[in-house]
Amino acid sequence: MTQAKRDRVAPISIFFLFYISRIVITLTNVQSISIGYMKTDILISALSSMGITLIMALPAIYCYRKHKNPFDVKWVGFFYSIYFIYLAGVNISRFSYFASTTLNPNSKAWMFSAIIALCALYGAYLGIEGLSRFSAFGFALLVGSILVALLCSLKNYQEINLYPVIVNDNEGILKNILFMTGNSSEIALFLCLSKKVNGKAVKPYVWSVIASFFTIFILLLFVVAVMGDAATLHAFPIYTLFQLSKIGLFERIDVLYISCWIFGIFIKSVLLVYCASISFKPMKKSTKCMISSVLAFAVAMCLTELVDINTVSPVIYVIPFAVFCIIVPILTLVLKKRNYGDELVEKF
Repeated sequence: MTQAKRDRVAPISIFFLFYISRIVITLTNVQSISIGYMKTDILISALSSMGITLIMALPAIYCYRKHKNPFDVKWVGFFYSIYFIYLAGVNISRFSYFASTTLNPNSKAWMFSAIIALCALYGAYLGIEGLSRFSAFGFALLVGSILVALLCSLKNYQEINLYPVIVNDNEGILKNILFMTGNSSEIALFLCLSKKVNGKAVKPYVWSVIASFFTIFILLLFVVAVMGDAATLHAFPIYTLFQLSKIGLFERIDVLYISCWIFGIFIKSVLLVYCASISFKPMKKSTKCMISSVLAFAVAMCLTELVDINTVSPVIYVIPFAVFCIIVPILTLVLKKRNYGDELVEKF
């Protein structure tokens, strides 16, 4: 029987964390994860992206099995820390954009960014154990809210909206596959947190990818079937799907979407800031968490205040993904020596 260890999490917690981390991306503005028309062929892109994501994760999985972790090299861990901070800023900016343009147009984006960054600082300082316990509640809320929205949307489901199946050209479909895959950060998170798992880490990661993409597939299916051609006109089509859902006299089902994104962005921001802090060794934990949160806030400000987030090319997410989730693990497998210390710890 696996014994509990301090600063360790159960495999099921890793599943919750990675599932939430991936789903949060889908809740954002659609322009940052896809191009072209929101039609049935985006479902093909989603399923293809799931398969490619699992294939791209193979070098990281072999790194884990061969006890060759790139985070064991200090200077490599430093660059991963920068990568996690960048991702935290990107995700914070996406929620801030939604909150300041859709929820409350009279508010400033920097206010929401500052609140999330402070919450990320607090959560990261508490550590992975507290976050793992909170993730179970976040997972239940997310899945429950999605089920309620889908059930309430059944009456508006029109199969004819799914036709024609292929609207975007081949290049557009391939780009959507690339952008959906490149928006994943879970491979790097898997490498970072694999030593924190009190048990095997591969299965929860793989199942989190499968479960999250299956959820994404169902959500996009309902978006297209319910909204038809109008889905392309909305920056946040899943939010609109929640708005169209009703339960009797209760017409504000969109509050579930807002709750999901608030809990989801909190969990993902904390996870990224925490991973950034443990990737860079030579500093006190509180100092690293503070620096990571401040820098994530600065990145969010650059993306919301200095540029129009709708004009930012998804390529800026794909290139870092290729470097830190594919190229670095491959180089680690080829160049790094096996870490026999980790192997002994695992056995005894």
